[in-house]
Amino acid sequence: MRAVLAVLLNTFRETIRDKILYGIVFFAVVLILMTFVLGEWSLHEEVRVTTDLGLAGISLFSILLAVVLGVSLMYKEIERKTLYPVLSKPVARWQFLVGKYMGMALTLALALALLGAVFFVVLTIQGGVPSRALVIAMLLIYLEVLVVTAVALFFSSFSTPFVSGVLTLGTFIVGRNLDTLELFLQAREISVMPGLFKAFTVVFPNLYLFYPSGRAMESQWISVNSVFVTWDYLLTTAGYGAAYIAVCLAASIIVFTRRDLV
Repeated sequence: MRAVLAVLLNTFRETIRDKILYGIVFFAVVLILMTFVLGEWSLHEEVRVTTDLGLAGISLFSILLAVVLGVSLMYKEIERKTLYPVLSKPVARWQFLVGKYMGMALTLALALALLGAVFFVVLTIQGGVPSRALVIAMLLIYLEVLVVTAVALFFSSFSTPFVSGVLTLGTFIVGRNLDTLELFLQAREISVMPGLFKAFTVVFPNLYLFYPSGRAMESQWISVNSVFVTWDYLLTTAGYGAAYIAVCLAASIIVFTRRDLV
């Protein structure tokens, strides 16, 4: 674990100095502050508007940050040839990959904590209260970010940043709407290659699980402003996310170990 920890800390220091990180976080903070203005324009719905737009903005920019970091870090290491001195030491490729992922996870946790702090301050000014539902929603967003980061790292283990970014964003879009596809399959409304679409529901991550607000679940409308998911749901979803991350990391290790870096 010493090698993994060394790569983790080095990755964290590298990402913290990345200007792209500050740019995305800056625009995210601006968007959260704009929710204050939009909330003031609403008719006695300041807290609801601020909550919905704030969480949506945090989710969007966090995913964007995960994609940018996930698809670029490995490529930078190979292009700058900084990877070779590390691997020449007693550091296995799987240790390097796992350390990279954990370093990105730590950076994203810090960025999400900053955005969450700004969001809670704005919400408090509007007269809202940081509730249990909001805490669970923020944790679910972070879990989704971790899954997307693992997906981005997998694609970047064998492809260019542009292709990896497109594939990761495509996976995110499909994953967020996978519940709709499952409903179509259950209703037999998809008649063209249903087996292929059924495979999509297995291969692609069910990212809608990490953003349940505004969806119907077990004949009940789930919203962060009223009835929201419980801690048990969070634990179950965390277990699913951890399993999917493990699969992505295992696939990344297999591909990266067999890749010719010369």
